[in-house]
Amino acid sequence: MRQKSLLCLTVVLVFLSAFAFSLKTSVAQSEAVIYVSPEMNSAAPGESFNIMVEIKQAENVYSWQFKLSYDPTVLEVQDVEEDVQEGGFLSQGGIYKTQFYAKFVDNEAGNLVVVCFFLGEPRDSSASGAGTLATVTFHVKDTGYTALLLYDTELLDYDLLELPHTSEPGYFEYGVSIPSLTVVLPSIVDPLTPGSTFNVNITITNVNNLYSWMFCLSWDPTVLNATDIQEGPFLNQNGSQTTAFNGTYPEAGTICVNCTLVSQPIVTASGNGTLATVVFSVEHYGDTLLDLHNTTLLDDNLLEISHVSEDGAFTNVMGDIAVKSVEASIYNVTVGETVSITVTVENEGNVAEPFDVLVWANITLVRIIPVTDLASGDQKTLTLDWNTQNIAEGKYIIKAEADIIPGETDTADNTLVMDDAIQVTAQHTAQFPTTPVIAVVTVIALLAIFLFYYTRRKGSSKA
Repeated sequence: MRQKSLLCLTVVLVFLSAFAFSLKTSVAQSEAVIYVSPEMNSAAPGESFNIMVEIKQAENVYSWQFKLSYDPTVLEVQDVEEDVQEGGFLSQGGIYKTQFYAKFVDNEAGNLVVVCFFLGEPRDSSASGAGTLATVTFHVKDTGYTALLLYDTELLDYDLLELPHTSEPGYFEYGVSIPSLTVVLPSIVDPLTPGSTFNVNITITNVNNLYSWMFCLSWDPTVLNATDIQEGPFLNQNGSQTTAFNGTYPEAGTICVNCTLVSQPIVTASGNGTLATVVFSVEHYGDTLLDLHNTTLLDDNLLEISHVSEDGAFTNVMGDIAVKSVEASIYNVTVGETVSITVTVENEGNVAEPFDVLVWANITLVRIIPVTDLASGDQKTLTLDWNTQNIAEGKYIIKAEADIIPGETDTADNTLVMDDAIQVTAQHTAQFPTTPVIAVVTVIALLAIFLFYYTRRKGSSKA
């Protein structure tokens, strides 16, 4: 009985530490993050692959360190000097001098340490932003899965003061399926209106020998509110085992939940199932990530089970913009005249939306008209003056095209073509009346010829 009490106390302390960590990390959203990239890795036995240990959101880093652990029965680093190489973050692409070294902490246990620091560089050489700390080459020994766990990470500034940061692991799997925690939302055809409720399941797949679990789930509290948390049937094995189940709300928009087997004898759970169900009520229209974080799975030896987690996403925003009409003030114009074009648009969605309306004359873009936050159900009339100066004569088809809003599905009514085309004709300049002139000139010429011959004949008669 004493051993069982100590075991339960240990589990409680583990979870309390995890809760404290979750509270700390939820506050510091802009801290530097050291992480493994890519997160998921796979290669066949006998092959090799590279991971990068990267950093983001860093400020004024003068020195860094990390330790990396992995399952040595699955992966190995054969030569630490060849397989672990410095990245360009601290040296900033080789501009500054750094000291870099890597060594095994315990090669047989699958642990190595990597350290890098400046060599006498000034304070303003400190690195900020994002980049690669180191590249590690792994050689695959056997099928299996393992976490690529970063621990004992350290960031120091010029004054050797520790910089706050978090770390995120990577994973390797080949030939087996790694346990996975997933946020599962129901299939919803129509957007949920404020006041509606729905359930979200946190599920587990491909796990073996599960004794205890915990997770934290965060969301936008202006969009959703968690009203209840219920234990799922997986760990208690449909009620056949007794569990200690607990949920707390450390801050608005976050719930942290843990569950541990307390039955004697202990019968662990394996396979797939639902760990917990969270009941949400919809507060407003909007989008929110359902961020699953600070997840822990323990076996009956209180050893952590490597796993991955997958977030969920909720939206009840239905974006739908429609062009209702396109009209012109005049349909037959002469080049140089101005045509007034009127476009009516409507927000048929359920939230206010900003968007642009493009007006075309054949394939020529006439104008882009911005619309700012058109309320749900409202219409807006847009007017533009089209100056036809320097426009070639011909027939012009006017088309109005509204932006497609992210997530919009009904896009057929985003474009509308005006029923009648606008006919543009060239200006006609006044022409000199050449025909009457030619006639007059001809008559005068004939009269001149007649008079000429008449005069000659009359002169001949007198002679």
